[in-house]
Amino acid sequence: MLQAKEMVIFTIDGRTIEAPDDSNLLEIARRNGIAIPGLCYHRKLTPTGACRLCLVKIEGMRGLITSCTVKVTEGMKVTAFDRELEDTRKLLLNYLLYEHNDAYDGTYPDELRELIFRYGLEKPDNRYFKPVWEKLKFVTDDSSPVLTYDPSKCIKCFRCIKACDEVQGKNVLSFTDRGIDSFIIAGTGIWGGSECDGCGECIQLCPTGAIVEKPNREVINLEKIEKSVVTNCPYCGVGCQIELLVQDGRIVRSNGVEGVSPNDGRLCVKGRFGYEFVHSPDRLTRPLIKRNGSFEEATWDEALGLVADRFTEIRNRFGADALAGYASAKCTNEDNYLFQKFIRTAFGTNNIDYCTRLCHASTVTAMLKAMGDGAGSNSIEDFETTDCLFVIGNNIIDTHPITATYVKRGVVKGQKIIVVDPKWTPLVRYATVWLQPRLGTDIALLNGLVHIIIKNRWTDTKFIEERVEGGLEAFKQLEELTARYTPAYVEEITGVPAASLNMAAMLYATSPTAMIATGMGMSQQVTGTHNVFCLINMMLITGQVGRERCGINPPRGQNNVQGATDVGCSPLNYPGYMPVTNDDNRRRVAEVWGVPYESLSPEPGLTTVEIMQAGYDRRIKGIYIMGENPMISDPNLNHTEEALKRMDFVVVQDIFPTETTRFADVILPASSWAEKEGTYVNSDRRVLRGRKAVGCPGEARLDWKIIHELAGRMGWPMPEYRSENEIFGELARVTPIMAGISYVRLEQGSIQWPCPDKDHPGTPTLYLDRFNTSTGRGKLFPVEYVPQNEQTDRDYPLMLNSGRLLYHYHTATMSRRTKVLRDFVDESFAQIHPGDAGRYGLTEGARVRIESRRGELETTVRVSEDVLEGEVFMPWHFTESQVNRLTRDELDPYSRIAPFKLSAVRITKI
Repeated sequence: MLQAKEMVIFTIDGRTIEAPDDSNLLEIARRNGIAIPGLCYHRKLTPTGACRLCLVKIEGMRGLITSCTVKVTEGMKVTAFDRELEDTRKLLLNYLLYEHNDAYDGTYPDELRELIFRYGLEKPDNRYFKPVWEKLKFVTDDSSPVLTYDPSKCIKCFRCIKACDEVQGKNVLSFTDRGIDSFIIAGTGIWGGSECDGCGECIQLCPTGAIVEKPNREVINLEKIEKSVVTNCPYCGVGCQIELLVQDGRIVRSNGVEGVSPNDGRLCVKGRFGYEFVHSPDRLTRPLIKRNGSFEEATWDEALGLVADRFTEIRNRFGADALAGYASAKCTNEDNYLFQKFIRTAFGTNNIDYCTRLCHASTVTAMLKAMGDGAGSNSIEDFETTDCLFVIGNNIIDTHPITATYVKRGVVKGQKIIVVDPKWTPLVRYATVWLQPRLGTDIALLNGLVHIIIKNRWTDTKFIEERVEGGLEAFKQLEELTARYTPAYVEEITGVPAASLNMAAMLYATSPTAMIATGMGMSQQVTGTHNVFCLINMMLITGQVGRERCGINPPRGQNNVQGATDVGCSPLNYPGYMPVTNDDNRRRVAEVWGVPYESLSPEPGLTTVEIMQAGYDRRIKGIYIMGENPMISDPNLNHTEEALKRMDFVVVQDIFPTETTRFADVILPASSWAEKEGTYVNSDRRVLRGRKAVGCPGEARLDWKIIHELAGRMGWPMPEYRSENEIFGELARVTPIMAGISYVRLEQGSIQWPCPDKDHPGTPTLYLDRFNTSTGRGKLFPVEYVPQNEQTDRDYPLMLNSGRLLYHYHTATMSRRTKVLRDFVDESFAQIHPGDAGRYGLTEGARVRIESRRGELETTVRVSEDVLEGEVFMPWHFTESQVNRLTRDELDPYSRIAPFKLSAVRITKI
């Protein structure tokens, strides 16, 4: 645990102040309401002392001292304001204005402008020097999709350069030329030709408007902003806190919220610029009913009446299990809680699932069996402070960019990183060692690492004896199974050199602390559960869990993947991971819900892919899909398409027409994240508040209100909830891990579950005292490597891998309706190794047809050494090249997840 600093007492202008020893003087002064001016300092950056405006006098030191470069000490006596200091600051401001274009258009916050007025320099006649900036002939750089850089407004404070380097870890920006002629460049030239990915950290930290964002620049006026709303980012599972600025009823800007977890002001390109979809003309605004093969607008009464009648008819005629529901990882906890309650009461079945079954179901299954909880064990901030990070099957820089900022800061401090991925990812640049196994050989690789750890006695015997079920006897079974996984044998299977295996095993096992970040490269396989068992085995025998900055973490891909499962959107569990098969759980839930105990089914329901398989077999007759798009996200899409066609009645509740809505009988227009109150749970179990910024378009309704009315129409009325707050109150009563959380507490800040009572502070790190299993101990699950069923052959000689891009999200329903994100990437592609490209006569940009044993698509070639020879990578965001036409719906027998990562294909030039 990090040691708290001792407190020191000192004075500023005679005022006594107490602060942690070694704190930054300027920061402490400002925290205590002492407004020492300054433009180059920001609390997230190392001090520069460039602007000189924060000058103070310190007793015992000669001259005037920049307070941003001084640490507080016991007994220090500081003078922050006197005539000499203020006159000096005014002179320094005059020097800055000498070469600064202070024209202002009201579209951005300007810290320099505030000081101009503070020191009475708003009129040119009051200034000491005539400005020369017009003579410098600077050229504005407008080449970036997201920002504009005007060198004439730049005061060379270094904040943008340091923000890019020290906060985001990208180091794209620097100065060129010298003295008064110097200016910022991105990469080696203009922004648009650089490796800048558009995160906008430089925009947020620029104090003068030299760097401003492009979107809405022509309409925004800060004096006309109606309100600013702090809410949760709608994209990945980091849970970044954002401030939405609303003008004329529309969102016109998104800023990162400084000083709060988990992002502390940082955002990625999606979080900062990805809100445009909210106001898209494509939004669904009225209910639609399909008549004679075409959709027609309908009233809400007509649409909900039809939905209730048809679902009731199916239940009465074919039984409750002929119905199913897909919940949503993009909806709030409150929406999802009521949805699963509706499915279990009005439908009377446990056939409820959602996209988590397609991403981390195997991870959750393995973690529940081995440790008793399926969520990440650490806080996101720990990614910076752990000594070693083992990242496997997770392109964390592209998929969880803000978590990655903590990782990159950790590297600067000496953190060791092990990357395990068959494809090159940006994190490889920071890795101490990169293991590049062939697709589908993870179990062999991990068993090999365990073998090396055991052979070198890098195990933690005390931890095994005290915290592992079966102790040394269970360990011996693992030792016996992994005995044959020698480095040479593993190299033969995986292609990873033995020396690299030894290095990785040593780094992980012997580091004082170590964490695992596992992604969908591990989970999206038919061996996904076994893959994660192997990771947990390695973690348990080394004792790299049960301590702060140690554990295993599956970063979540959508903003409420964690929360939807937490609140019961599972065919196996009620809210709080209470099994539906347990009679006591059924009684507890029935009592809170006020329904007969006998009305709740004791039988586990079908999972996501199983629901579609049952639809194909005509066992599922009706389905209610809320905010999911299975016609992009499900495997073997040809099969999914046929399943939807064979169902008697399909209802889709969404904000846009999607690839799935065309198969619906009724479409219900719903609310986006910006139009609702509620809560979300991020990847580190942090319950976060979402807040309404704008109203729903047209006749669109809040998701929970649609569900609530349908329940009543089907004869299963719910309480008359007056707000989302009341729904959360019921949710907390039925969900033990959130029992102590309330809206009142969340207004003071986020809380990490488990939080069993109102006085509990939340739990930043799991398993410090015990695991959540019945015995309180972790379990080892030794498993053998077995080659997967899908193999390449003469007809299908290449193995396809798939994944995400930084600029798009899941099925891209939202991100491709945002121009900024489309400007970066807006078309599908397939990465292929140069050797394979030469073998098949393919060149960069060639149009190709890719075929698997299940389907085909067309796309464009990118020749790249990022992938191994014999392997192909495609992003799956693009409807015009639906990757899941190629994947298969074979399932992991334990978690029922499909193998999105391994599909044998062939490529032919068009």
